[in-house]
Amino acid sequence: MNHAGFARLGVAIVMLPMLASTLAAAAAQRSVGRSSGTPSSLSTGSVVGAAWKGDSTPYPKARIRLRNVESGRAVARTICNSDGHFRLDGMAPGAFVVELLSNDERVLATSDLFSINAGMEAVTSVRLTARAPWFGGFFGNAASAVIAAASTLGVTATGSDGRPVSPQ
Repeated sequence: MNHAGFARLGVAIVMLPMLASTLAAAAAQRSVGRSSGTPSSLSTGSVVGAAWKGDSTPYPKARIRLRNVESGRAVARTICNSDGHFRLDGMAPGAFVVELLSNDERVLATSDLFSINAGMEAVTSVRLTARAPWFGGFFGNAASAVIAAASTLGVTATGSDGRPVSPQ
C-alpha cells in the first residue's frame, strides 16, 4: 500500500467513531419525534446528523444550516444538542449539504453532498478541519461549498486560467 493509501486508511480509522456515534444518534431519534404518517410526512424527509470539532470530539450547541445545492438556498437552521447531534424534519426532497456556522454566520465547514428522499431519513455529519483548506480564503465560503459539492458529482471546476481547481 502506498503513502496515500495509508493516509486514507488513517482518516477512515479516525472517522469510524464519529460515524458510529452519528448512526447511533439516528437510531435513537427514529423512535422519538416521528410523525404519524400524515400526507405531508410521506412527501418530505428528515436529516439526522452530528457536528464534530477538528480533534474528533462532539461540537455541542453548534449552529447548523441546511442548504439545497440545486437552488443554492438555505432551507433550514438548527442548533445541535449538548452531544453535537441535530435533527431536521419536514424537508422537501433534493440534494443538500449541511453547513457548520460561526456566530457571525460564516461557514466553518460543510458536510458531504447527500440527498433527502420523501418518507426517508438521511444521516450525515459535518466536521471542522484541523487546519483551514488552502482554497478557503481564495474562493470564499459559498464557492468552497459549491466546488466541494460539484466535485462529489464528478464535475470539475476551473479557475480563470482554465486549470482545474476542484479535487480530481
